[in-house]
Amino acid sequence: MFYPPLPDGKAAIIDTISIGVVDKIVLLFDNVWWSKDPGFNGFVWRKEDRSNVPSEDLWVTTIFAASSPMGCQKALTLWTSGRMGKLIETLPEDVVKRKSMELIRRFMGKNKTIPEPIDMLRSTWYSNPFTRGSYTYDNLQTPLHPNAREILAEPIVDSSGAPRVLFAGEATDSHHFSTVHGATDTGHREATRLLPKGKL
Repeated sequence: MFYPPLPDGKAAIIDTISIGVVDKIVLLFDNVWWSKDPGFNGFVWRKEDRSNVPSEDLWVTTIFAASSPMGCQKALTLWTSGRMGKLIETLPEDVVKRKSMELIRRFMGKNKTIPEPIDMLRSTWYSNPFTRGSYTYDNLQTPLHPNAREILAEPIVDSSGAPRVLFAGEATDSHHFSTVHGATDTGHREATRLLPKGKL
């Protein structure tokens, strides 16, 4: 992707830092039918119930919780991750919607009539060619590369020392990686790098 190529040290660090997948399925309803307290509903399967799920539907058992996003009171977010999160991104939308509603009715439908959602969105962090995952995390190799994120954050400079290629994103934040504010803070950091001195 880069010509000339990235310095070897930076390319090696990119290969060292792990990136994972946490995906969301967001269902929008006409009205709020669920309890807001607690705001996070975990789904825990009994072993015998899970063993009765057909193999093609096992991805449903990896949706581990539902919560209501702060920005939309009439939406319910389902959470999944890892290998099954990647699989869900490839499934037909109608299948994801139908199976998600079966799950919700199983875990949240006691003494309730749950309506069909009016819309559904799902994240595609892994299948998006520009992200290929949700966020980075430390792995077993991290102690061997204690300055990895600082190295990743270093700009590539020209012969005069002026920055030409800058790196931002949560992966370049040593303290707040895996977070939105880590991504935001590093964007500000790199924008500040380009400003003339004293022009903050």
